[in-house]
Amino acid sequence: MAPIRRALRIDPDTVRTVVDHLARHVAPHLAPDVSNYARGRQRAWLEIEAPLGPTQPWRPGLASHRLWPWLAAVWQRVDPDTQPQVGLVVHGDTGIAWHRDASYAHARAVLVNLGPCTFELDRARDSASGQPADPASLELRGGEVLDFDCKHQHRVLDADPSRWSVVLWRLKRHPRRPVPPLRIP
Repeated sequence: MAPIRRALRIDPDTVRTVVDHLARHVAPHLAPDVSNYARGRQRAWLEIEAPLGPTQPWRPGLASHRLWPWLAAVWQRVDPDTQPQVGLVVHGDTGIAWHRDASYAHARAVLVNLGPCTFELDRARDSASGQPADPASLELRGGEVLDFDCKHQHRVLDADPSRWSVVLWRLKRHPRRPVPPLRIP
């Protein structure tokens, strides 16, 4: 797997439909991000909230009978042999600093980008934290689906206030007990 590739393009009508769904049904559940890399960012977990550290618990995410099957179908266009298990919805103009995704996630991540921003990824996997050795920069307008290795440092800059995005992963670690999600339309 290359560290990053533009995998798909979502048509503008579908982008509008998904953004409308997020604004109606996910926006009421947005909460401030607790990550040190994204202070002030608004986010909501889908299916299950993964712990960002070893002492944090697994918590319920949102389960949408309309959104999740569509996201799973997008994932399967990127990787037909697997399905996503968790997602993170992000909204607004707060980006995220250079980081690698937490240990709960496998390396493959799929970003469904639904608004303007700059996405950067360090093509060098082992560079020092916060010091990318070989950054690549992608100007995104909305509708792009990126397939990327989330164990490479990456960040988001210049996010538009109207931007929504969803990042999908498969889990390396799982909760010991089931964590039932909160059902939404």
